[in-house]
Amino acid sequence: MGYDTDFSGTLLFLTELTASQIVALKDMCGEDCRDHPEWGAKDLTYISLELNDRLDGLIWDGSEKTYDLVEKVNLVIQMMQLRWPDFALAGRLTAQGEERDDRWILEIGQDGWAHKKATPTYMSGTGVTCPHCRNEFNLPA
Repeated sequence: MGYDTDFSGTLLFLTELTASQIVALKDMCGEDCRDHPEWGAKDLTYISLELNDRLDGLIWDGSEKTYDLVEKVNLVIQMMQLRWPDFALAGRLTAQGEERDDRWILEIGQDGWAHKKATPTYMSGTGVTCPHCRNEFNLPA
């Protein structure tokens, strides 16, 4: 048993990718970092990202038990910049854990790296449970 977090959004490429860059990204996405000691990330697991349909960004691949996504996005950036120094991302992924208050944002900062940011406090109202689907929601305060 583990803990599930869902992610939505797209991390867009700041420049159009070449065929070689697309291949390199496809080779990294879905891989287990522990199988690649050359990446220097032995404490990370699967890179739960994939190219979107338009090939203009990265999205979450829907994997269960996605952990350490901020660190994994930064690893992708680091490894891509070793070969292509101008490789960069922009955008954000919103994260929602199993607990209704477990919300945060993975955002590419001004420094070009992924960061974890808290969600706005307006979402911290009274909790209610839907009688039909049993999902929990916060009503505005």
